[in-house]
Amino acid sequence: MASISSIMSQTSSYESFVTQLVNIEGQKMLRMESQVRDEKESRTAIGTVSKAISDFENIIKELESPTNKSFEPFKTSSTDDSVVEVTSASSLDRSSNYNITVNRLAKNDIALSTLQNGSTNELAAAGNGSVTLTIGDKTETINVETTKDDGSGGTIDKTNEEILATFAEQIESLFGDEAKASVFNVDGENVQFSVQSLNTGYDNRLQFSGATGVLADITSGITHLTPQNELDAQFTIDGVNFERSENTVDDAINGLSFTLKKATGEQEQMTVERDIDAAKSNVQDFVDAFNELNETIRERTFINPDTGNKGPLQGMRSVRNLTINLRQTAILSLGGVGEGEIASFADMGITFENSGKMVIDDSDQLEKALSERPDQIANFFTNENSPVAMMKARAESYTESDGILSAIENGLDQKIDRLDRRIASERQYLEEYEAKQRQIFNELDLILEQGQAQYNEVLNFMTSY
Repeated sequence: MASISSIMSQTSSYESFVTQLVNIEGQKMLRMESQVRDEKESRTAIGTVSKAISDFENIIKELESPTNKSFEPFKTSSTDDSVVEVTSASSLDRSSNYNITVNRLAKNDIALSTLQNGSTNELAAAGNGSVTLTIGDKTETINVETTKDDGSGGTIDKTNEEILATFAEQIESLFGDEAKASVFNVDGENVQFSVQSLNTGYDNRLQFSGATGVLADITSGITHLTPQNELDAQFTIDGVNFERSENTVDDAINGLSFTLKKATGEQEQMTVERDIDAAKSNVQDFVDAFNELNETIRERTFINPDTGNKGPLQGMRSVRNLTINLRQTAILSLGGVGEGEIASFADMGITFENSGKMVIDDSDQLEKALSERPDQIANFFTNENSPVAMMKARAESYTESDGILSAIENGLDQKIDRLDRRIASERQYLEEYEAKQRQIFNELDLILEQGQAQYNEVLNFMTSY
């Protein structure tokens, strides 16, 4: 015959009862955890929107900068880049051609000593020496000893190679950024000292003076690979002669930088001309930044009425309204301009699709405006009363330190913090609740055991008769 406790254990499980009760009681905490996930997703979405707005603002700032010449950039070229390469024309305000002839490149001053037998010590006979070396604005005195410790308390003469090596080491130690010096083993027997100025030009030439002892012997025999009066670059531009200590030149023509690369004595031409493609690309960057902002917000504020799916910021009207406000502002016209001048995006071929996407609807119209009226486009983007300025101000109201997004983020952070505290409290309650339910079932189990014992006694009593 089945016992009461066995019937109970067959119909239900003690632990399953506790688990089911805790799960039912824990629904509230699960809902709060789901809320936290939603709020964190919203927090992440706000960060993404903030970046898109900041990117849009930064594009406007770049276009506003007068030094960028965003709507009237120039491109440069040379008839032979292997002779002269134009590197920048950022400060020029008109197209130009310049005829240039490179007659000589700027060179580093390189000096070589006479050949010396590396293993003998003829140089040591001149005794310790010193010399003053000047390179550019730096002057140092170098001292070289001709003897060394013989290992037994006395001294012996250094070899020629050792003396030259000491001289080279002293130069590199004192002129690390201005010169390098080496001793080369020429043929297995003879060595040669070499020193080179690390900067080109006559002003950075190697100047030895006041030499004594061994350094007088060494420096008196030094020869320069390039005559020092030929260390500067020489070139002519449109018939004007120039000399420079460097091959990179940025002060011969105001606003133009170029690099001399080969002396040919032949005339080349440097050309500076309007870069309409670059200007058009700058406008396209603005359009792309606006569309990226528009799409970023749309993807996070959408709602699908058929499925009920929605973006993490769907309930935040202030975020959704930004793109609407920007579009409404963008279709406005700039006041105070002359008749027929560029006063709106439409005047340069830029319109909006129904989705709110900004498009260059007429590429030819934009290209013509950039070619013929770049100053008017620049005024439209930089005028403090323009639609662009108003769009920028509206965007900044969202991203500034105490702006709209900051307030939303603070609200989300506070809500997440409150939910985390409530979840922690609820988790503690559930732990106590689970322990309480287990205690109740333990007590019930004890009662069942006692009932079973009484039942067995009655059964035994009845069967004894």
